[in-house]
Amino acid sequence: MSTELILARLSLFLIQAGLALVLSLVLWHFYRIYQRHYLKSWSVAFLVFAAYVICLTGYSTIGGNNQNWRVLRLAFEFSYIFSCYAFAIWVLVGVREAVTTERIPSRTVNQLLWLVGLIALFSVAVFAFDSHENPWKLYLQINLRLLFIGSALLVAGIWLFSLQNKIFVTKLVASSVLLWGAQFVLVALVSVWLGTGETFDRVVIVSKHLELFCQTILGLGLIIWLQEDERTANMHLTAKTRYLDSHDHLTGALNRDALLQDLNQLMLHHPEPLLLIMVGLDRFKTINESVGLKQGDRILREVTRRFEASILKPIFIARTGGDIFALVLSDVQTEKQRQFSLQHIEQQIEKPFSFESSLLKLTASMGVAMSPDHASNAETLLQKANIAFHQAKRQQQRWVQYHSGMEEESARLLLLEKELITAIEQDQFVLYFQPQFNLREQRIDAFEALVRWQHPQRGLQMPGQFLPAVAQLGLSQRLDLAILDKAVATLGRWKSQNILTPVAVNMSPIHFEQDGLKQNIQKLLQKYQVPSTMLELEITENTAMGDMEKGSNFVTELQQMGIRVSIDDFGTGYSSLGYLRKMPIDKIKIDRSFITDMASSDSDMMIVKTMITLAHGLGKRILAEGVEDENQLGLLRHMACDAVQGYLIAKPLPELQALALLKNN
Repeated sequence: MSTELILARLSLFLIQAGLALVLSLVLWHFYRIYQRHYLKSWSVAFLVFAAYVICLTGYSTIGGNNQNWRVLRLAFEFSYIFSCYAFAIWVLVGVREAVTTERIPSRTVNQLLWLVGLIALFSVAVFAFDSHENPWKLYLQINLRLLFIGSALLVAGIWLFSLQNKIFVTKLVASSVLLWGAQFVLVALVSVWLGTGETFDRVVIVSKHLELFCQTILGLGLIIWLQEDERTANMHLTAKTRYLDSHDHLTGALNRDALLQDLNQLMLHHPEPLLLIMVGLDRFKTINESVGLKQGDRILREVTRRFEASILKPIFIARTGGDIFALVLSDVQTEKQRQFSLQHIEQQIEKPFSFESSLLKLTASMGVAMSPDHASNAETLLQKANIAFHQAKRQQQRWVQYHSGMEEESARLLLLEKELITAIEQDQFVLYFQPQFNLREQRIDAFEALVRWQHPQRGLQMPGQFLPAVAQLGLSQRLDLAILDKAVATLGRWKSQNILTPVAVNMSPIHFEQDGLKQNIQKLLQKYQVPSTMLELEITENTAMGDMEKGSNFVTELQQMGIRVSIDDFGTGYSSLGYLRKMPIDKIKIDRSFITDMASSDSDMMIVKTMITLAHGLGKRILAEGVEDENQLGLLRHMACDAVQGYLIAKPLPELQALALLKNN
C-alpha cells in the first residue's frame, strides 16, 4: 500500500474514532440528565466503535504478517474483531430499548457479549500460527464480521422504521442506520470479489468516508431525536397533570373541583332541571380492612365503570371523597323518574363484586338535591345534596331528598355529636341496674345494665333522649364499648365483695359482625379479673344482623368462653325466628309490648304463651320484660315463665341501691 493511502486511511480512522468518542460522551451526558436507558446503550455502542477503530488502526500499523510483534498483533486483532461484534450488539440493544421503552436485562446483554467474544477468539486462534496469508482468514475475519455488523445495522434501521408516529428525525436516524448497514454489507461482498490488495484498500477508504457521513448524520439525528422525545414526554406529562387536576387518579372520574366548574358552566348555559345524587358506599372502611386496600381500590374502579355503563347516562360522574360519588342526571322531572333513577343506582351498587374466593355485596346511602328548586349554582347544590346524604347515613335510610330546614337539623346533630363524643371521653354516662327475678327460685339472679347520661347542664338524661341520636350519628359501637367497659369494671368491684351476680349488657348485632370484639371482651375480663360467667350480652333483636353465619360463629365462641348471649325485645323484629333457628342463644326476653296488654288481650296472651312454649321446646330460658302488676306476674307464673323484669320488681337503680336490694332479696 502506498504512503498516500496509508496516511489517508490513518487520518480517516482517527477522525472516526474521535467522532465516536465525542458522540459517546454527549450521549452519556444526556443519559445522566434524562435517565433513558437507550441513551446509555448507544453511548456504550459508540465507545466500543471508537475502540474498534483504534484497535483496527493499531493492527494495520503493525502489519498483518509481522512476526516480531506477534503477541501485540494478536491482541489488536482480537480486540478490533470483538469490538466490532460488540458494537453491533449494543446498537441492537439501544434500538430495542428505544422502540419498546423497556430495559433489556444486563444478564441477556452479557450472554450475547460472551457469545461474540467466543466467535472473535475462535476467528483469531485458528490462524494465530499461520506464517502466510490464509484465504479462510479473509472470510472469517473480514467478510463474516462485515456481514454481521451490516446485518445488525439493517435490522436496527428496519426496527426504527417500525415505530409508530414517526417524525422526520426518526426517519433520518433510521435511514442513516440503514445506509451504514448497507455499506458494510456491500464492502463485505466487494471483498469477496476483489480479495485483499490496493484496489480493496481504495474501496475501504471510500467506504470509510461514507461511514463518517453516516456516523455524523446518526449522531446529530440521535441528539435531535432525544430533544424531540423529551419535548413529547413533557407534553404528555403536562397533559397528564392537566388530567389529574380535574380527574381522580384512581377511578378516572371527575374530582370535586372539576365537578363544580363543569356543573356551574352547565347550569349557566343550559338552565334545565338537573338531579344531583350523592352516593356513599356503606361500611366501606370495614370492607377495605377485610379485603385489603388493593381490592378496595378495585371496587371503587368497578363502581365508576358501572355508573359509566348505566342506562341513566349521567352527564357527570365525580368522586368527591374516599367512598363518595356524585352523579348529575338530566331529564329527570317527575317523582316516578326520580324513584326509578335511585332504584337503578342502588341496584348497580348491590350487584355482587366478585373476588377470587367469594362474592361481596355492598349497599349505599344517597342524598338528592335538584336544580333550580334547591340551588342555582353548583356549590350550593352539592352542599345540599351532601346534607341530604349525611341525613340518610344518620337515619340509616337508602336515600333522602333535601328539603328546607335540613341545615338546622344537621347543625343540631353536629352539635349533639360533639357533646356525645365529649360525654364518652369524659365518662359522663352512668349505669343503672334493673333486677331480673327468677320465678322458680324466688330470687334475683341477674341485673340488666341500663345507661343514663349525666349531662353537665341538662342533668340526668334518659335513654330515649339520646340513644336515637347515637344511632343516627353512628356512635352506637363506640358507646356500647364504653358501657361494656364500665359494666365489667362494676363486676370487678362486685367480685372483690364476693358478689357473683351476673350483669347483662345490651349490644347491637352489628358488633357481632365486627372483628376485634371478642378480643376486647377478653382484655376487659382479664383487666378487671372478672369470671366470664358473670357477663351476659343481649342482642337487640329489632336491629337486623347482616351476616347471620358469622354472628352465629361468634356467639358460639362467646359461649365457649362462658359468656351467655340472649335476645332482647324478642318478637318486635322481622328476624325473630331466624335468630332462634340459627343463633345458639341462651335466653329469650319477651318484649314489654306483649306483656302490657296480655291480661286484656287474648291474642297477646296466646303470643306470650306460644313464645314460652317455643323457648322451652328449644331448651332456652325465657324472661318477660315490663312486668308492672301482680296480675301480669300471676299469669306468667302460671305459664311457667322462667324470670321476669319490670317496675313490679324494681325500677332501674344506681349501683349502691341495686346492691342493697340484692342483699335484702
